[in-house]
Amino acid sequence: MASKACKSSNSATVLAAGDMLTPKEFARAQKVSLSWLAKARKRGDGPPFIRFGRSVRYFPLRHPK
Repeated sequence: MASKACKSSNSATVLAAGDMLTPKEFARAQKVSLSWLAKARKRGDGPPFIRFGRSVRYFPLRHPK
């Protein structure tokens, strides 16, 4: 199965892999379960993420000013 990047950001900012969140960190920050994140990734309707091989990383969500 090919890896894919989902929903790209319109932002011109480039994030390093170290700036991105693991599923566990993202789930804790957004107050959702790891199971919900996995199911949302599979359905294709979850938050934006990217795969690095078998690793999944989430883009940090920005809070409105």
